[in-house]
Formats: sequence, C-alpha cells, structure tokens
Amino acid sequence: MSASLSPLHETLARLDARIAEKGLDRGDVLDVRELSRRTALAEGEIRALLDGAAPLDAKVDDRIRGRVRALYEAYLVESGKRPADVCRDVAGRLGISDKWARSLLNGDKMPNVPDLTRLAEFFRIGEGTKFFTDPAPVALNTALRRILHEWEGGLQELDDGTEDGPLLRFTLKHGVVTLALRGRQLTPRKQEALALMLEGLLSSEEAER
Repeated sequence: MSASLSPLHETLARLDARIAEKGLDRGDVLDVRELSRRTALAEGEIRALLDGAAPLDAKVDDRIRGRVRALYEAYLVESGKRPADVCRDVAGRLGISDKWARSLLNGDKMPNVPDLTRLAEFFRIGEGTKFFTDPAPVALNTALRRILHEWEGGLQELDDGTEDGPLLRFTLKHGVVTLALRGRQLTPRKQEALALMLEGLLSSEEAER
C-alpha cells in the first residue's frame, strides 16, 4: 500500500480489494444511506468522498451543528416521537430549557463540550464528542474501518462459510457506531446469542420509555 495514500483512501483501497475478491457490488457494500446514518454526514458528501473528491473545508462549528441536527432528525424518524417530546427529554438530560434544547437540536445554537458529551450519551454515540468534531474524511474512515474490521476480524467470514454474521446484521439494523470485541473471535452460535441478548436489552429499554 502506498504511503502517500490518506487513511480514508487506504481503507477504501482495502475494502475495494475485498469487494472484488468476493465479486460483490461496491454500492451494496458501501451503502450511502447507511453510512450517512452512521456518520451523520450528508449522503452527497459521502458519495463525493467515496468517489475520491476532495473534502469540503467546513468550519468546525458548522460541522458540529450540522451533525447534531442530522442525529436529531434521524432520531425523530426512528423513535416516532414528537419534536416537543424529544426537546423535553434532551433539555432534562442537559439541564437546560426546552427552548434552548430546540435551538441546539435544530442546529441554530452551538453546544458546548459538556452539552456535546451528554448529547453523545443521549443518542448512544460510543465515540463521544469526536463523532461531532472529526472532519468528514475521518468520520467516514471510522465507519469504513468498522466494516473492514468486520470482514478482516472474522465477524463476516464465519467458520460455517456464511458471508453475513448475526453481529453484522445487528449493527446495520440499529446503526451501532461501536461494538468492541477486544480481539475476540466468536463462533456463529456465540454471535447469535450475543445479538439476541442485545436485541432483548434494546427492546426492554424501549418498552420502559
């Protein structure tokens, strides 16, 4: 691999090699909509980066406010909650007024570091504030490296020869940003058991809300 490649381009090159080996379609593997959901980047920006275009030089404040708004809008769709209810929930978590929470979630106001930390917790973002502040190529590279790790780390090529393991399906279904196995190789049966347990935990949490 050439040392001149950026981390994103290096990851893409490795993914493209694996995609070619398996005879898969790049657009199916690198699903722009799912990547947008995982990164809170605009689909158009992701397509451009995947095609090798230079990233937009966005200001950090604009980057943060845009990703908070994207998470908020995605959360509204997925949760089915009313905007007023979500604003109230966020206000309670951050210790601010409903009006200020609405301004933050709509991207009209800039959250401070403690607010970003609590927003990451509210939206279940394992990367913390980095999720909001990383430049677009870094954010996309993080998501792509997860896919690469799932393939090269044994989550996708299982002992029984299947191409799509239970944990990978779980992460894609729920838009999980981080699932750290600390180098452990799980058998298909153990993966299925872990995925079922995580599904049960999420279902129980939703029922308690």
